[in-house]
Amino acid sequence: MFRIGEHVIHPGQGVCTVMGFEETPAPMIVLEAKSGHAKTRMMYPVAMQDRLHSCISRELAQDLIDNYDAIECDPFTERNSSLEESYFKQQLKHGAPETVRVAKTMRRRIHDAQAHDKKPNSYYARVLKEAHRRALEELSVAIGCSEEEIETRMVDAFDQFAPSLN
Repeated sequence: MFRIGEHVIHPGQGVCTVMGFEETPAPMIVLEAKSGHAKTRMMYPVAMQDRLHSCISRELAQDLIDNYDAIECDPFTERNSSLEESYFKQQLKHGAPETVRVAKTMRRRIHDAQAHDKKPNSYYARVLKEAHRRALEELSVAIGCSEEEIETRMVDAFDQFAPSLN
C-alpha cells in the first residue's frame, strides 16, 4: 500500500501524488496528477493498485541524466505505424527509464528521417511530446527540482538530435 504524499506512476497520467484513501463505495486511493498547469484529482481502485508503481530513485534519475548518451534507442519496428505507436505508448506506462528511452528513440527517428530529407512519421512527434513530458516530470520528482532545471541539465544531450516539441 502506498503512503499519503508518496509519488506514484499512474499508467495513463504519469506522476501522481497519493492524497488519501476512501472506503465508500469501494476502497479507493485518491490521486492528484499534475499535467501542465492544471491539477486533476482522481479515484483509483485499491484492487488495481498493482498497476501503480513508485517513482524511480534519486540515484537512478541522476544516472539517467548523467548517462543519457549511453541509453540505447528502442529498436522496435512494425510495418503498421499504428501498431508501432501503440507499442511505444505502452512503454510509457512503465515510467522511467522507459519514458527517457522512448523520448530518445523518437528524437533519433525524427532526426534520421530529416537527415535523409524525408518527412518523419506523424506519430513520432506525438509520442515524443508525451514521453518528454513524462520523463521530465518523473526525473524532477525523483531529484527534487523543477522540470525546467532537468531540461536545462539535459539540453546538451537533447541537442544531439533535437527536433522541436512544438
